[in-house]
Amino acid sequence: MSQILPLSLAAYFVPPVDNVGVFAMLTGYSADEHFLNDALEKFTQNIKSQRAYEGVASFALMLDETHHQITAVDCPGLAHLASNPAVKNKFKLLHAKVALLLFNNKDTEQKTIRLVVSTGNWTRQTLADSLDLVWSIDFEIGQYEDEQVQTDIAKAYDFINYTLSFFDGGLLSCKRISKSLSPTSFKYQQFTDALNTFKAVKNITPRFFDNRSHSLLSQLPDLVTAHASDRKRNYLCIGSGFYEGGNASGQIPIAISAIEQELRKSDLLIKKPCKDIFINPQQCQAISESTEALTNDGWQIRSSFDSLYQGKSHTRSLHAKFIFSANEGGEECQRPWLYLGSGNITAPGFLNQASLTGGNLEAGMVFSPEGLTWFSEEEPDLCISHKLPINRDDESIITDEELLSAGGEMPEHDGLYISAPVSYFTFIKEINAESWLLPSENSEQKYQVLSLDNEICKMQEGRVSWLTAEPRQVLVSWQCNDQIVQVYVPVLDEFGRMAATELPELELDDAWMLLGTFPTLPSEGHEEGYEDKGYGSTSDTSTGSSDYHLNKMMALIEYIAQKQTEIKEFDWPQWCHRLEQTFCQMENSSSFEYFRKIGINPLSALLAKPFRPDFAENNQTEAGLLYEHGFSRIEATLKLTNLLKFGDLHE
Repeated sequence: MSQILPLSLAAYFVPPVDNVGVFAMLTGYSADEHFLNDALEKFTQNIKSQRAYEGVASFALMLDETHHQITAVDCPGLAHLASNPAVKNKFKLLHAKVALLLFNNKDTEQKTIRLVVSTGNWTRQTLADSLDLVWSIDFEIGQYEDEQVQTDIAKAYDFINYTLSFFDGGLLSCKRISKSLSPTSFKYQQFTDALNTFKAVKNITPRFFDNRSHSLLSQLPDLVTAHASDRKRNYLCIGSGFYEGGNASGQIPIAISAIEQELRKSDLLIKKPCKDIFINPQQCQAISESTEALTNDGWQIRSSFDSLYQGKSHTRSLHAKFIFSANEGGEECQRPWLYLGSGNITAPGFLNQASLTGGNLEAGMVFSPEGLTWFSEEEPDLCISHKLPINRDDESIITDEELLSAGGEMPEHDGLYISAPVSYFTFIKEINAESWLLPSENSEQKYQVLSLDNEICKMQEGRVSWLTAEPRQVLVSWQCNDQIVQVYVPVLDEFGRMAATELPELELDDAWMLLGTFPTLPSEGHEEGYEDKGYGSTSDTSTGSSDYHLNKMMALIEYIAQKQTEIKEFDWPQWCHRLEQTFCQMENSSSFEYFRKIGINPLSALLAKPFRPDFAENNQTEAGLLYEHGFSRIEATLKLTNLLKFGDLHE
């Protein structure tokens, strides 16, 4: 069910019970590291250092191009996509706050899609200081037929893809040096595979809407009629964190007047309704200069209401954008409808179609919040004041203009984050030679890569020379429109990990831990190896004996064989990546050194059909091919390729 709950915005990233987050795409005007790290930890169930070690993006974030860059080093698990300067924007500001999230059940193949539409930004300020609203709904794919929800999600996904067309999506299709998809690309592919199953149902009007082709206002009457009936209402209220003035000082603000006129013209409002405007008294822009005109026109100006901090010293400022209408008469709100979304009650936010000069890119929801009451002592959670930031007590009415202040203008960013000539680099380490950064694409645009000492790196045959340790990201500088632009570009390692921390050398005990906790990571200690958890200890006095290495290796192989035959197909790419990465960190392991000395490849047993799941039992399937290609790289790294296989011992 849809919900308007007094939850923290970050709480909407918590997976359903027995689920874990796979991938999410977000649009917004503002975001910060504090919020995103919190949301990513909830979504992935991995703390910041674990996500840095894993090197996989779980969020793709699209913000207005004037927003500063948020790097994957500062926020591991994030791919902040850069605006593509080669594609001309069709909107003034990217202002819509929308998220689509994919979750996967840990025990079944069940996938869940969550749509989140917020009035607030993905920031710490939204969590602590702003009065905002969120609409959210979950859909379990294949479990039940709900044509309305299916259409809502299909419309939102179409909006996400439209927005993506203005950004550099290279990080979402990044490839390893072997040309196979990176772990991030696998996650994004799972996301798109799931969302592509959603198709809008004919004759079903989506509740989600945006202003790409028509203003929010022009679409409002039809949406109200479709989702809440075409009857007239006798109550209307408007709330916004920002209001725009009239044609002259002292007039009714343009957007407020236009909304009322549009609802009257569509027979959704009676001639003399009760009308409320909810504001921040100390920052209400044009309302402070229009009090007399609004009051004369029948509007009551009210201070926003915070049910969470009512009567307490902490106060939150109204940031939510909403329009609510219903019939008064009795305790229950009759025939209610609600708009909530990103569009402020202004011309660029609500009256105009998105355009480069006149309208922001906005999105929102229109729906009927059934069961609301005007006042309720028996069920206070159903009271409208607990769902919306409004209070209709007489003392909330403001009649004295001196109590109001216009405040400042809508804050705007002063940065610029556009895509560099390359989307990412791959680090290439050559034995007894210098290392290189291989660009993701050949660019006609000239650029420079700066070293950690801020020196220009040498470039040769399209590669960038790198003289120090493997970097997580590098600073790229180039000229764009007569100005020098600099952004950080992430670096992929040989495993396709993005902006990841250094991998430690591992022993067999560490492999038990890394593989045993799949699909999550161990809770701590991964930067310096893993502590023993009861599978034996490398500090055992017999660690140098042949019996130790044989027994330990055979136990690990048996454990892997049992575990991977139970892996679900949805998790298979991640398992293959974990397996390859773990074993390739064991090149200097004493156990593998022992097997190289006796000339046997102990891992060859894992290629046998009984030790593989049905969907990957041979190289005739994509899953099987993925597994075998990964094994070839493992054997090459560990120098096992030409050694005797277990099957050969009996021939």
